[in-house]
Amino acid sequence: MRYLILFICIALLSPAFGQKMLLIEKANRARTTKMYVGETLHFRLKGKENYWYTRTITDILPESNTLLLDNFPVKLDSIGMLKVSRRQVWRLFGASFFTLGASLALATTVGKVIYQDENVDAPKLYALSAVSLGAGWFMLSPRKLKLGEKFRLRIIEIKFPDPIIPPPPDDLRH
Repeated sequence: MRYLILFICIALLSPAFGQKMLLIEKANRARTTKMYVGETLHFRLKGKENYWYTRTITDILPESNTLLLDNFPVKLDSIGMLKVSRRQVWRLFGASFFTLGASLALATTVGKVIYQDENVDAPKLYALSAVSLGAGWFMLSPRKLKLGEKFRLRIIEIKFPDPIIPPPPDDLRH
């Protein structure tokens, strides 16, 4: 009985994703990145404009190969670049390097200015701090994917077809 209650709680509380999804595919890789309705998409349209849009995916229309982004239709062919987050491991290391660089710069400043410690080698410590801050900033910044030969967007809709054998009428079920 408790397993049934546990299963019902998990089924009700788990996020139920729709059957329409936007895939970001990389050439010669089986792994894809899936985006669903409700997620935020950072993109740039093809052309001369240099502006990044941030829109929420309102709906995915696989028949016309169109996304509804904040209720405005955008064709997949018109999207030129995407910004996506780096992998979780890179973001974890990036946050660690960024924190190390900031705290090292603060500690070097406190040691040199407030305590007037002559043993503090400030130029080397500031250089190490700048390198650590730069590496952390790079690892935390989103990747820019240029769509074309290497990356592409594709809309997938998972549908279950109608059964080949129709179910019996209600009169025969009893």
